[in-house]
This record gives sequence, structure tokens and C-alpha cells, in this order.
Amino acid sequence: MDRDAALKLLESHHKFPSDHFFQVIVRFQQADVDTVLLSLAELVGLPDLDGRVESVFSRKGTYISLRMTLPCQTAEDVLVIYARLQELPQVIRYF
Repeated sequence: MDRDAALKLLESHHKFPSDHFFQVIVRFQQADVDTVLLSLAELVGLPDLDGRVESVFSRKGTYISLRMTLPCQTAEDVLVIYARLQELPQVIRYF
């Protein structure tokens, strides 16, 4: 999907500004989790993501799902966050 189509789809399903839900899968190593959370906090202009993240471990504890809501002023902000997630080597998958 191209950028314009993605923006139109986001704008048709969400009202901005709003908090947007993201789910990020990371192999569980605390340093990797911290790197991902710090990077996202800096990107959205928050000192930390306290109170915005729910952590759910895989059955064996190898992976962790970081389920979070991040403030997005526009649909473009959502795409910027997805682009950052794509750049982070610690991230295995994101939704």
C-alpha cells in the first residue's frame, strides 16, 4: 500500500488527534525492550511510556509483546512510528 492510501485509510477509521494502539514483539532481553521503549518515547515527545504499555510474555518467556497506546496528532504520526519500528533491529514484528 502506498503512503497516500495508508493515510486515507487511517483517516477514514480514526479521528485525530488521538491515542493509537501499537503491538510490538521483541525477543525478551531487558536492554532490547528498554531501547525500543526509549526510542518510541523520544519519537512522540514523552519522557517515558509509563502507564501506556502492557507487557505480555510468551509462554516460554522468550518473547515479549509490548502493547501500547501512543499519542498521534495526525495519521502521518502513525506512519512515522511504524517507520521507526521498522528501523529498530530489536523489533521482530509490529502491528
